[in-house]
Amino acid sequence: MRFLDFDLQEGNLISAANELIQRTQSGLRSHVLTLNALIAYEYIHNLEYKNALATVNYVVPDGSGVLKAIKLISKKRVERVPGIDLMLKICELSSETGLKVFFLGAKEGIVTKTVEKLKQRFPLIDIAGYHSGFFTREESDTIVSEINSSSADIVFVGMGVPKQDIWIAENIDKLHASVLMGVGGSFDVISGDLKRAPLWMQKAGLEWLYRIVQEPEKRLKIIPKLVSFETYVVGSYFKSRRGGSR
Repeated sequence: MRFLDFDLQEGNLISAANELIQRTQSGLRSHVLTLNALIAYEYIHNLEYKNALATVNYVVPDGSGVLKAIKLISKKRVERVPGIDLMLKICELSSETGLKVFFLGAKEGIVTKTVEKLKQRFPLIDIAGYHSGFFTREESDTIVSEINSSSADIVFVGMGVPKQDIWIAENIDKLHASVLMGVGGSFDVISGDLKRAPLWMQKAGLEWLYRIVQEPEKRLKIIPKLVSFETYVVGSYFKSRRGGSR
């Protein structure tokens, strides 16, 4: 189905992870986007980001705001595929298939702890390498070379929205990896630096509120963007009711 300008996958977490592994084994390139309300806002309002997402070719719905928007506008229910869970499932499957994984993002201590935690969780995982997300534009080519030299099949980029997908788009033609996926703050959670919302809050679509409580100075700035996206959705709904197009 279509939402904004994207073709959304309508499967579940397991089917998405399996398909991405199969695409990798077949030599197909996947720039994966886990679409949530913040990403949708940036796509609508940030031209550089919108242009960067032109390289995206695999989109899953993540975030209660996007699911509600789809239900309101398209009258369809789709299953949520949380980015962090998709990342973890891909790591699990990669450990079973021998695919190599590279981690790029967060502070040095955070990405190091992320790698350690994943090795404990998936003992057979083949970690090709890792690098923090703090580097200059001049250093970017060196990091691309490092990733390519590692023979990584899958690269998870945790540098936040919109930076991570802009970096992927700028370097996608230089990188040899098959799966390139922005994972936001997933490294912070996997490393244990931040706690994930309790399951009941995840199911209730309140993870955003939990994140605000944990990082108020950082997350409170996002609320106006989420409100703007909701306003856009409601406007699109009434346009569709009048027979207009999105």
